Amino acid sequence: NLFPRCARRAALIGGATAGAAYTYFMNEAKSSSWPSAPKGTHHVYQDWRGRVTAVKTPLNYQERDAVTPSLERNGKVGTNRDLKGSDSTLYGTAFEPTSTNIVNARLLDTAPSLNVEGFALLPHNIDRELGKDFDFYDNESIIRKYYPSIEKLVKAATGASHVYAFDHNVRCAGGKKSGKSLKGGNSVQGPAHIVHTDYTLNSSEQRLRDLSGPAKVNDTWRLVKGEKEPLIPPTLVQKVTDKKEGKWAMINVWRNIKREPVQRFPLAVVDSRSVDPEDLVTFEIHYSDRVGENYFIRNTPKQQRHKWHYFPQMVRDEALVFKQWDSTGKLQRSKGKVQTIQSTTPQFVPHSAIDDPTTSPKAPDRESIEVRCVLIFADDN
Repeated sequence: NLFPRCARRAALIGGATAGAAYTYFMNEAKSSSWPSAPKGTHHVYQDWRGRVTAVKTPLNYQERDAVTPSLERNGKVGTNRDLKGSDSTLYGTAFEPTSTNIVNARLLDTAPSLNVEGFALLPHNIDRELGKDFDFYDNESIIRKYYPSIEKLVKAATGASHVYAFDHNVRCAGGKKSGKSLKGGNSVQGPAHIVHTDYTLNSSEQRLRDLSGPAKVNDTWRLVKGEKEPLIPPTLVQKVTDKKEGKWAMINVWRNIKREPVQRFPLAVVDSRSVDPEDLVTFEIHYSDRVGENYFIRNTPKQQRHKWHYFPQMVRDEALVFKQWDSTGKLQRSKGKVQTIQSTTPQFVPHSAIDDPTTSPKAPDRESIEVRCVLIFADDN
C-alpha cells in the first residue's frame, strides 16, 4: 500500500484532521467568469484491500477574506441569465481553490439517507421505464416523460403527498464548449465547479409561490401547462406556507445519462449537518422577469469540518437524490436567526463537480441531467 495508515484514517473520517486535509491556494479563477476545475494538490487514499476510500482534490469555495457572508440578497454577488440558461459575467465573487477530502460513500458502513445526511443514492432503471432509446437531449421528451418518472421515484422515496418536477439542466463539458443545445430547449451547460446550493432562505419559498402562478419566461413546465395555468394549485401552496398545514421541500435528482459509468467530474455532496450560516453567501441570478438565488459557500475556518462524499463510477440506473431545501429545517424555522443550522432535519446539501484524481484526463466527458422537484407533505382532502 502506497498510502500510510494515518492518511487512510484522515480520509475515512472526512477531514477531521484539518491541518493535513486542507490546503489553500492562490486564487486562480477570475471573479467575472464561472471557474473550471481548479488546479492543486490531489491524493488518493486506499484501505488495506486497495479500495479507494477517499480522494483529496481542490474545490472552488469563496475566499473568506474577500466575500462577506449573507443569508439574504444584498446586490453584491450575482449574474444575469439569458433565455437559453446561460450567464453573463459574474460580479462580487472571489473563487479560491481549496484542497478537500471527499469520502467514497459507497464504502460507508451505513448508507447516507435523505433524512440524516440529506442525500441518498437510489436505484432507478430508466431503460425499463422509458426505453433504451430515450433521448436526454430532447427537451420535450424530458418534460413529458422523464419528469413524471422522477416524480414517481421521489414520491416513493420520501412519502410526499405531491411531487412536482419543474426544472432541469443537462451538463457536459464538451457540449458546453461546442455550443450544443437540447432539441427545443436550453443550452447544454458545463459541470458546475463551485461549491453551492440551489436555493436560499428567501428564494426557496418564493420559488414555491412562483410555481403556483403563471409560468415565467424560463420555466420549462410551460410546455405542458401553458402560459396561464400554474404548476401547483395555489390553495395547496397557501396551505403549507401561510396556514402551516403540512410541510414542503425541494429535491434535486442527478444522474448519469451515458451508457458508461461517470469518470470525469463526478458530483460530490456535503453532509448537511456540517454547514453553518456563516459559511453562506447569497448569489443572485437575474432573469428577465424574476430574481433567483443560490448560496455559494465560503472557506471559513469552520469550512474544514464540511463532510464531503461522492459515489464514484455512477451508472445510468442510479439516481443521486439530495435536499435543496426543507421547510422544517432549522434555518427556515428560525428565519435565519441561528448560529448553527445543525439539527435532526437536513436543511440543504451543498454540492460541486469534482476532479477525481483516480480518473484519466483522457477519459470521456461526463454527461448528466439534474431535475429539481417541489415536494409537498399535506392532507389536501
